[in-house]
Amino acid sequence: MDSLSNIFSVSYFLEALPRLARTLGLTLQLSAVSAVFALILGCATAIIRFYRVPVLRQITGVYLSIFRSTPLMPQLFLFYFGLATVSTFIRDMDAITAACIIMSLHQGSYMAENIRGALLSVDDGQKEAAASLGFSSLQTMFRVILPQATRVALPPLFNDFVSILKMSSVVFVVGVTDLMGQARIISGNSGRYFEVYVAVMVLYWVIVNLMNVFQRWLERRCAEAY
Repeated sequence: MDSLSNIFSVSYFLEALPRLARTLGLTLQLSAVSAVFALILGCATAIIRFYRVPVLRQITGVYLSIFRSTPLMPQLFLFYFGLATVSTFIRDMDAITAACIIMSLHQGSYMAENIRGALLSVDDGQKEAAASLGFSSLQTMFRVILPQATRVALPPLFNDFVSILKMSSVVFVVGVTDLMGQARIISGNSGRYFEVYVAVMVLYWVIVNLMNVFQRWLERRCAEAY
């Protein structure tokens, strides 16, 4: 029993759990803000590419290629440390803001393709019917296409929201004391890495499963609406 407690101390695990949980507010805030801006960026990019807007379509193509083809951490390092050498604005930016910007840009590129796929799933007959009723392109988008595309887009978008939450676990590398940042501090001071990182896993597991429950409820409500 003593040898087991040397490997994993339940008492230290229970002690570390609330200390780590206190940083959940920052982790959830960072994830929520990034998710909102990623969704806005993803919608805008998807609509531009859906309507094949000249010039903007080419610009968004470059954006998608860069952020979908490179990992998050190099993007974060390039922005926060690399561009800081040539930009006073970025040099003076706090780490949380920088993390939100890069997380939004990164996941927004994935959301854009998911949303565009949902827009393309709407039958062309729906668009033709809207045009015959005299709807403008904007009216067709917001009154006909988006309501139907939302049901298709919800499952992949929730996966994107979960990805953003998981993605936030790397922002400690730029000095953000979120859940993972606090875990590194506590485990480094105590040397109890096993207990601390099991506690981190438990907290992420609980949050993601709560998000999955909400996703299933929202999907049922949307299905009932149709």
